This record gives sequence, structure tokens and C-alpha cells, in this order.
Amino acid sequence: MEVYLLSLASLQKEEIQQKVVDLLSETDRIGIEEIKSQKKRLTFLGGRILLEYVAHLHGLDTFHLAYGKNGKPYFSDIGDFFFSISHSGDYLILAWSCHEIGVDMEQIRKELPRFPEKMLSPTDFSFWKKQNDLDKIRCFFELWTRKESYTKLHGDSIFRKAKELSVSDGEQFREFMGTPASYFHTCQWDDYMISVSTLEEKAHLSIKIVTLEEIIP
Repeated sequence: MEVYLLSLASLQKEEIQQKVVDLLSETDRIGIEEIKSQKKRLTFLGGRILLEYVAHLHGLDTFHLAYGKNGKPYFSDIGDFFFSISHSGDYLILAWSCHEIGVDMEQIRKELPRFPEKMLSPTDFSFWKKQNDLDKIRCFFELWTRKESYTKLHGDSIFRKAKELSVSDGEQFREFMGTPASYFHTCQWDDYMISVSTLEEKAHLSIKIVTLEEIIP
């Protein structure tokens, strides 16, 4: 398992964005022209160049992407590698593996969602309510990123039942609705909570920060 982090702030300048666009495939260049939101544009560009950078590290110079029913991207022409992408605040993160993988990153905010009980399972919500005020914010984002990463790992197979998934028992190992045995890895980086769900039992969560200078020749 490998995890890479890229600052989206490094893509803010228009001349930098154009350099990145020039590196994209014709299909992606057409796609980026249809994105009007600056934030979504940066996320698309960052995700694409980070994916191409990591793929190149593994000897993949070309690849084709397809998407599951709920938007999960995957390599349609390569069966040996898997990836998952998430973004929050000023950063984008990519997890890479030889097995199916899911990653989620959330910037830890001082204000919690208004209705956390709608986002967590009854078991997780009960666990969260028992935390003291100082721990509640960290606890919520730890639970939420775990749940999201697990949903991204298994995609369509558990999407509709994700609300029932509980992740607060402290176990790193999880089985749910007949899915393969999966393992959680969670850490806090700066003011971001990061969780990865993987099929690798002995994986270690280590984050490599990638700079734009490493990606753009």
C-alpha cells in the first residue's frame, strides 16, 4: 500500500494549470474544458496528474479509466493495480495498491455536522456521544473517514447499506455484508484525518508528500 499527498494550492496559478492541461490526454483536455467551477477544475487536474505520476512510478505509461455505478474510478485495462482518490481543503490524496483499496480524507473542522446521527450508524453514534467534548470532534472525523474509506473500497456492493456499517469497536479488521476481509488504517496529518481501507493485512500507512516540481518536467 502506498499513499501520496498533493497540495492543490500549488495549482492555483493559471500558467501552472495550463502546463498540467498540456500533459493530459485529448479526452481529459476536452473534459476539463467542460468544468466551470475553479475548485472542481483544480481537483480534476490534481487527481489526474497525481494518478499519472504514481502510475508512471509503477511502469504504466498509458491507461484507461472506467467508473462504477457510484462513480468509483478504476483501470479498465489493467488488473494488477488499484487506486482510490479523496480530497478535502487544500489537499488531494491518492492510495495505491495491488489489491482493492479505498481512501478518505477530511479536514478537521471545529463545527460538527448538525445531525451526526444521520451520518453514523446507531452503534457509532452511541460511541461518539460518550466521548468528552474535547474528543468528540476528532472522534467524529475518525469514524467518518473510516466509514467512507470502507465504502470506497467495496463500492457498489455496500453503497446502499453503508449507513448500517459500524467502525467504532476499535478493531482494525472488518467484514460487512459478505465483503472480503478488510483492514483499517487511520492517522491524523496536520489538521486532516485520513483513513485507508485495504485488503492487505500487514499494510502500513505512510504518507509521501509529492510536490508539483516532481510531477511537471
